Amino acid sequence: MATFMKRTFYASILVLAAALAAHAQQGRAAAPAPAPLPLPASDGVVLVELRKLLTEAVPGAVGGDKARLAQINADVEQFKARTGIDARDFDTVAVGARAVQLDSGATKIDNVVAVARGRFRPDAVAASARAAAKGALTEQPYGGKTLLVLPINDRLKVFGLAKMRVSEFAIAVLDANTLAVGDPAAVRSAVDAQAGRGRIDPALLALARGAGGQLVAFAGNVPAFAFQGLDIGMPEVERSLASIRGFYGSLGATRGGYQMTTVLRTGSAADGKQLLNTLNALRSIAPGLVSMAGERAKFAKGAVDNLKITAQGNEVRLQTELSQPDVAALIRTL
Repeated sequence: MATFMKRTFYASILVLAAALAAHAQQGRAAAPAPAPLPLPASDGVVLVELRKLLTEAVPGAVGGDKARLAQINADVEQFKARTGIDARDFDTVAVGARAVQLDSGATKIDNVVAVARGRFRPDAVAASARAAAKGALTEQPYGGKTLLVLPINDRLKVFGLAKMRVSEFAIAVLDANTLAVGDPAAVRSAVDAQAGRGRIDPALLALARGAGGQLVAFAGNVPAFAFQGLDIGMPEVERSLASIRGFYGSLGATRGGYQMTTVLRTGSAADGKQLLNTLNALRSIAPGLVSMAGERAKFAKGAVDNLKITAQGNEVRLQTELSQPDVAALIRTL
């Protein structure tokens, strides 16, 4: 059960480009539609308004904590120093990933690629990457593009936000405003997507984009193997969790803090009702789980106390209000 709660938490706040949408102005011709987002086929996608997150949301969340704000800025600078990429040059970033079943039966998140859009000079990015690599950079031609591959072999906060273990870090300029980063295989799949091959399912992308205007939006499909072998000694709970087929949601700013919404899609209305009952039962024992959250306990308690769970048809909606002080406390632990 703790494993499920941990997976759900990270899936719900899972760390990357804002939803892009065309709009018409009254009395004027409609604005041109944005270029298709070159994300490869993915089981999950996260869209983040990166510039707004770095310049407004994060500084606002940490409030007067100058030391924590300085650390966040230092993380952005370190990412720039190690890769040559300045996260502040980008307005949005989108992250796609696949779920893969290992021989052991466990589920691994793989083929993670981030596609960032903004205003940057491709030649300057290449020059900065070469300087950051200090002679260790390799160039790999692929699909008419060039992958710049840096050996990192360490933990890296990608765009200064999401910490992950990185072996090789690849960069490819897809067009004058778009950059793809990730491991080389994932970046090659983004190059293919840019050329119209193996793109992300438009329906999945539309689910995430439906929460336009938010700081973070996300959507994903849950493969059948994700809950295979789940054994927590509670058969009814196991069946309810296995009925989840997908999810979508968003994180947005409110007047007093933030609102997080996650919608879980099941196979039927009956499954949705059973999942609702299961989640309400889990919420009743949440105080015990919160006590294990360590430094994040205050954030977790606030999220649980304000949590509302409702169901409509085969969908179960979880919505919670997060106060700015609680979010600031969470950021200080990251």
